[in-house]
Amino acid sequence: MKRPLSIALAVAAVSSGIAWYGVYLSTPGRPSGPFVINPGDGTDRIVAGLEDAGVVRSGVLFKLALSSSELATKLQPGSYDLADAKSYRQLIERLASGGAAANEVTVRILEGWTVREIADHLAAKGLAKDAAQVFAVVGEPAEDFRTSKKPTADFSSEFDFFADKPINAGLEGYLFPDTYRVFADATVEDVVRTMLANFGRKLDTGLRTEITAAGRSIRDVIIMASVIEREVRSEEDRAMVSDIFWRRLKIGMAMQADSTVNYATNKGLPSVTHADTQLDSPYNTYKYPGLPLGPIGNPGLSAIKAAIEPKKNDFWYFLTDPEGNVHYGRNIEEHNRNKAKYLR
Repeated sequence: MKRPLSIALAVAAVSSGIAWYGVYLSTPGRPSGPFVINPGDGTDRIVAGLEDAGVVRSGVLFKLALSSSELATKLQPGSYDLADAKSYRQLIERLASGGAAANEVTVRILEGWTVREIADHLAAKGLAKDAAQVFAVVGEPAEDFRTSKKPTADFSSEFDFFADKPINAGLEGYLFPDTYRVFADATVEDVVRTMLANFGRKLDTGLRTEITAAGRSIRDVIIMASVIEREVRSEEDRAMVSDIFWRRLKIGMAMQADSTVNYATNKGLPSVTHADTQLDSPYNTYKYPGLPLGPIGNPGLSAIKAAIEPKKNDFWYFLTDPEGNVHYGRNIEEHNRNKAKYLR
């Protein structure tokens, strides 16, 4: 006998609701901080902790997922960042991978981050009292070091890549973007030293030889790389833009990089205003020809390599549209047409 349509619809709605609720329960939550598994913690304690911390919404469903996994007995002690886990499977794999020791903190520095962003991140991780404490060590962002006092920490004798860095200049540009595990009681100097040591390893002998062969200094390359990092995304575009900027510098043409103005104003505008381009700052490459006074961020290896190994081309202008695509122009007329077409 056929069921009435209303009953069938009701059953379907209930089934759909149950299915949706099951998906909801098996979707990880967003914990406010790291999750710690201590040595000796059993499965029940771990699952209860995950539920209490809001990482899992249903301890029962998580236990079922765990019991059907080949990793059920392989959860490791440590401190875990689980905020970006998208499934119980991903959670289990993460917890079995071995996190940072409970007395360690994971620090993720993204490519292109400025010392402002790094300072905020270290403060959020509890490794600094506030951003000001970090600036005291690495230098103030966008400052004119020629008229300011040098940072409190001096690493010049520890790292040879500082040989061409002005003594009062800060460390913007040399804090290599990467994921670090540091002790929870590490000082700002300890964390910075770790980043600088990583920079020294990444800027290996081969890259340094290329810099010397091109007749450039490490500092000029890092300044250029920091601009490239914040201007374009792909490796090919970075190499192309590198060649454009180096050729502009060679003939005394202003770089006119929006990223340098944004660094000086602490804005993130895709296309800077005319008023901002008139800002009197040594980091404003619209107003002052040549490289900015210092790096405008901390570039990753891709941007550094692009600054060292530009790709020859016959363009003099470029722009990035709202979708991130780069459009090149051989002259100002082509560039203006690109602006009218892609930046409306």
